[in-house]
Amino acid sequence: MPARSADLRFHLLLFVAAVALGSTLQSFGPSWVRAIFERVQLNSLSGLSALLLALLASIVAHELGHLLAARAFNYEILGAAIGPFQLDRWRHKCIFRLRAGQWSRCSISAVPRQMHSRWRIHMMLVVLAGPVASLLFLAVAVSWAAGHHADHFWSACAEVNFFLVMLGFIPNSRLAPIRNDAALFLALWKKAADAQDIFRCHQAIELGLRGIRPEDFPEPLLHELATFEHTRPYTRLMVARRMVEWAIDSGNQQLAGEWDQEALEASAQCGARSANRALAESACLDVGLRRDLVTASRKFAKVRFAELFPPSLAERAQAAYFVARHLPQQAPAHILRAQYQLPRGNPYYNFERMLLEQLHHLALAQNRAATRAAAT
Repeated sequence: MPARSADLRFHLLLFVAAVALGSTLQSFGPSWVRAIFERVQLNSLSGLSALLLALLASIVAHELGHLLAARAFNYEILGAAIGPFQLDRWRHKCIFRLRAGQWSRCSISAVPRQMHSRWRIHMMLVVLAGPVASLLFLAVAVSWAAGHHADHFWSACAEVNFFLVMLGFIPNSRLAPIRNDAALFLALWKKAADAQDIFRCHQAIELGLRGIRPEDFPEPLLHELATFEHTRPYTRLMVARRMVEWAIDSGNQQLAGEWDQEALEASAQCGARSANRALAESACLDVGLRRDLVTASRKFAKVRFAELFPPSLAERAQAAYFVARHLPQQAPAHILRAQYQLPRGNPYYNFERMLLEQLHHLALAQNRAATRAAAT
């Protein structure tokens, strides 16, 4: 069964289970439970508003549990998303973006700054912190709603968090694009293949966080990452990115091309944002590494530049786009802005400066050729 179909089926089953469970409690539950459920009425504006606010507060509380645990274990917070609202962190700055059509997303993105023997335990605690926060919020909401009979907001909070806690114990399919807390915790507890896959993904991301220049990536670790049989597309994508960087910085263009193709294939299963970034990075390689401007132009025609992140990549992609379209006079401004975005004193970003210098040389060469052609 395709991943999206399995995920849709799982959510439909959860919805049916939630309706059945709510109906049973409302009909046969204790009197105080029935009273709380009966207060949440959707046939009035006040009742609907209370439910929507309660849903938002419950999601924030759940994700805040993950966030606090991640901070406690020295994780790097990469960003957060609630519905169409996306917050990304880069170079200790927060960048807010609105992504239309993403109403069902709720997540915190965080990775360990250092990989060590306690990685699995810390991951389990970070995953568990969300449901624990929902459970605590449920206890507070029930306590308050029981003592304040006219408070529709806290009654709605009690109802929403009850479902979050109960349904949170049901792991979703391993084919789902994003595993829920129950599935992740179970995989980590059993040391399943998915847990090993997450570990490899964090190793790949950590190489960038440590600021190591790609040519200095530890080759034994690269060999482990490259030969591990990845079960998750996102891990394949992150490993492929690191291998592309290492191959380019080591002067192995053929290997860089092979891993670039792997990244494109993996990104197609990782969602629109990952696919967009992988396509932009591949087009940049077509320009700077392969000098294949025709293929680069075809790829850039599909890239959504406004959605690229981090900002340095967005500027580099714009510069490569103008070089691919033989408009070299418009590339230098984007190259300068990209260079400005890169932090000093970090070896990893010296690699990106090298890529920008390649684009700059190409733009200058195109400009000189155009000047000579105009002179003749």
